[in-house]
Amino acid sequence: MIQQIKDTSELKDYLTQQIEDAGLAVDVDSNLLKDEYIGIKIDEYYMGLHLGGETPKAVNFIVSVDCQCDAYVLYILELKNVKSPKSYTTDDIIEKFETTIERFMKEEFKDIFLNDKYKYKDIKLYLVTSAYGNAMGQKNFEDYVKLLDKINQKDTLVNDSKLSRKFFCFRKRVYRIEREIPPNPLIKRVV
Repeated sequence: MIQQIKDTSELKDYLTQQIEDAGLAVDVDSNLLKDEYIGIKIDEYYMGLHLGGETPKAVNFIVSVDCQCDAYVLYILELKNVKSPKSYTTDDIIEKFETTIERFMKEEFKDIFLNDKYKYKDIKLYLVTSAYGNAMGQKNFEDYVKLLDKINQKDTLVNDSKLSRKFFCFRKRVYRIEREIPPNPLIKRVV
C-alpha cells in the first residue's frame, strides 16, 4: 500500500513523514522505519486541486503504517490548535471525516484503500486538539479529573452527542472519532 501511495502521481506533492499541522504534532514510534509509514496531507490535496469556493473540507492526514504481510493500520487525523473546544464545531469535524472516508478513500483513491490485496488491522479516527492542553499540567490525578470535568461542561463537543454517536463505515467495519491531546496518538504498528 505504501509503495502504491508513493507511486500515485496525484499524491506525490502531499506525502510526508512529519505528522504536524497548525503547531501541533503527533508522535511516530521511534521503532518505525521511514519506509514503514507514509502520511498524506488530505486537506492540502484538496486545496491543490484549485476548486475555488467548492474545496471540500477534509482532515489533515491519513497515515498508513505497514504491519507486514500486506496488513496495515490507518490513522485518519484532524489536528486543531485552539484555546477552547468552542473554536470548532461538531458538524465541521464530521464533514471533514466524511469527505475523507466517502470521497477520498471510497471514490477518488479506491484502487488503494478498497484494494482487497490490503488488509486492515485497524483504522483509527482521531481529533487531536490542544484545547485540553491545560489538563496535561496537573500535579495529580484528582486535579486532572476536576479540570477535565470543568472543560467538559463548557465543551460543545462533549455536550453535543453527535460526535460520539456518529459512526463511519469502511470495509464492513464501523469506526468513530476519538479525541486525543498531542503528542498522542502514537503512530505505530499494530500486531
